[in-house]
Amino acid sequence: MVQQSAVSHTNRSNESYALITGASGGIGYEFARIFAHDGHNLILVARNAKKLNDIREYLEPKYGVSVITLPADLSAPNAATKLYKETRHRKLAVDHLVNNAGFGDLSGFLDRDLSRHEQMAQLNMVTLMQLTYLYGRDMRDAGFGRILNVSSVASMAAGPNMAMYYASKAFVRSLSEAVHEELRGTGVTVTALCPGPVSTGFEKAAQMSGQNFFTLAKPATPAHVAEYGYRKMLRGSALAYPNLIVHAANIGARLAPRSLSRKMCKWVNGIPQK
Repeated sequence: MVQQSAVSHTNRSNESYALITGASGGIGYEFARIFAHDGHNLILVARNAKKLNDIREYLEPKYGVSVITLPADLSAPNAATKLYKETRHRKLAVDHLVNNAGFGDLSGFLDRDLSRHEQMAQLNMVTLMQLTYLYGRDMRDAGFGRILNVSSVASMAAGPNMAMYYASKAFVRSLSEAVHEELRGTGVTVTALCPGPVSTGFEKAAQMSGQNFFTLAKPATPAHVAEYGYRKMLRGSALAYPNLIVHAANIGARLAPRSLSRKMCKWVNGIPQK
């Protein structure tokens, strides 16, 4: 059920919205808070309607912005098209898009159900691509827009024991960089945010146990990652590396032979539980 408040707001434009996926918690929630603090109207998308409504009830009176909640499972086929058509039907102009929704698994590739891989591919890659395409075209027509796609440090190498997740994030980074360059001079930019471990509950959802990259490095806070990504997006940067660990990983991935980097990733990811 879509909910929209009639709250009076004082943001910079009553006609434009920032659309954030995966907005019910973690980095997505922090993005919502930061955008609202800066006076942006919001369209928040996630599966959990109650959490979205709780966030709406907090942000609207605190920051004086309009918050629309659109509960949706973005891992379902055609979810992106349905979301886009809904916002068009309501005449909601989206000038900022944050593709944050995604998930990962710690598992041998052949040991996880195929349906799980397909669901991850749909959410992490297909839905993100479709939303970038649909809203990106509107932004280009309008002559202004900012798109931020959440990738990962995992985009920098092949990742045994998390093969699909690493591959999906490499797709996000590559697509974002390429489209960023294509849009140069149009007033629209695409930024790939590549955080390392973040304390969002990702490791629990990915069924991680034992040694993994969350145990080898102190996770960043969602607030820090979102704030850094937000600033880089506003500047129109192609890439955003929130900390020194990610910068070091990027350099290491470029210098090390691929055979070594994938062995290192296998060690970092540990032994998945069957």
